[in-house]
Amino acid sequence: MPTYDSVIKGGRVLDPANKTDAVFDVGINHGRIDVMGEGLEASAGGRTIDAAGRWVIPGHIDTHAHVSSAGDERNVDRALGLAMLAESGTTTCLDLLGTPESLSDGIRRLGAGINVAGVMALIPHLTIPQDDPPIAMMRDVVSDALTRGAVGVKMIGGYHPFTPESTAGVIEAANEQMAWVAFHLATKDSSSTLEGLREVPDLLGDGRLHIAHVNSYCRGMILTAEQECREAFDILESVRGQVITEAYLAQMNGTNGLCDEDGNIVANVPQNCLKARGYPTTEAGMRQALLDGYGYAQTVRDGRVVLVTGQEAVDIWEAANTAASLSFPVNPASSAFTLATEQYEPPDSGSPDDAEFRIDAVSTDGGAIPRNVAIERTIALVNFGALTPLNAVRKLSYNPSRMLGLLNKGHFSEGADADITIIDPDSGLATMSLVAGEVIMENGKSIASGGAWIVTEAGEDAAKSSGLKYDLVDLEVSQLYADWR
Repeated sequence: MPTYDSVIKGGRVLDPANKTDAVFDVGINHGRIDVMGEGLEASAGGRTIDAAGRWVIPGHIDTHAHVSSAGDERNVDRALGLAMLAESGTTTCLDLLGTPESLSDGIRRLGAGINVAGVMALIPHLTIPQDDPPIAMMRDVVSDALTRGAVGVKMIGGYHPFTPESTAGVIEAANEQMAWVAFHLATKDSSSTLEGLREVPDLLGDGRLHIAHVNSYCRGMILTAEQECREAFDILESVRGQVITEAYLAQMNGTNGLCDEDGNIVANVPQNCLKARGYPTTEAGMRQALLDGYGYAQTVRDGRVVLVTGQEAVDIWEAANTAASLSFPVNPASSAFTLATEQYEPPDSGSPDDAEFRIDAVSTDGGAIPRNVAIERTIALVNFGALTPLNAVRKLSYNPSRMLGLLNKGHFSEGADADITIIDPDSGLATMSLVAGEVIMENGKSIASGGAWIVTEAGEDAAKSSGLKYDLVDLEVSQLYADWR
């Protein structure tokens, strides 16, 4: 009888790619899936993992996380998010607000065994030379970012918006090089609300784009939250096949409390947070929002980022000269539900498990921001009857693997990477995770170090120089570019 390095025994195995929903054992050899079946046994010295009563799914892939930083995060170390993600059951993530250097440094110092790809945030006078970069400059910026180990770039329009012309140029420059291009919506002509989403078709032309956290534009700032979701779906359908999307399920957002020398809130996102509850968009308004328990500051306790409010939050914000990481409960539950569950027309097969979703994936937009609830709240939707178990896994694991072009992840086919998340279906919490067949999280605690840095071929030399383990991704096979031209 064949034996295996590790066997996960007796769990409910959920694998939408192979239409598997059954109690099976999973045999792992050399870091890869060998077989699913019954009566499998580990080799002498191998590990047997009892998964009875648990769900066994391909490892959760988070398409929007924050585990590094390009800016001045004075009160938190974003690399702490690597362990925070691991403890929530994530095995792979895309970091969306750093630099290649801060990401590789974070993996080296505080890695928790997970696989990490990252983009470079486009911040004028910090990561790019000027505001409103021309397309010729952006071609060089994108090429340089890829060479340094990023998989692409991200525009953060809620904080550093460009003109519509420059925004369109960034998309075009990235598309020309088949680099990842993500967008926290807003240009200088719009805001980080539904208004920003309305611009996308004109900005995009025939290009490709990752629209970050769609829920952020459906908070009821212009219409009701439900009406904004409906209009968002119409807009996204008009560019269907050109964009990839994700949304997160936490009520809390993440933002920054920076004020200018005149005492006014600098960025559009925190301005919107204050406006949503009638606070003035000033230093005084922010202080009152924190004192009232509406706003929260992010701080570090016992090696993890936590949220605090009231006078403690004010003290943290003031100690950072207002440049502190903050959070506000601005994401409506109704939007979260709608964006997580809404499907296109019924599948041709007639099976609800073959659904195609209007929003591709459930993300956290977390990591170091303490809202890593993608798995538990998606399972809550299953328990509520809004998603089938297989469709939950589709949104947590399989769709994200296709989005990013990680074709050997997100499923349990023979030879696939043995990245696995084991879940208690009653609580919705992940209880164990494996990456390449090695346990990285057990009983909700991160137990691994290091991790694999995911880079494109252009970044391979940078990855080699880092001394980290690394994997290559070919974005030509990603959902973003699979049928590009």
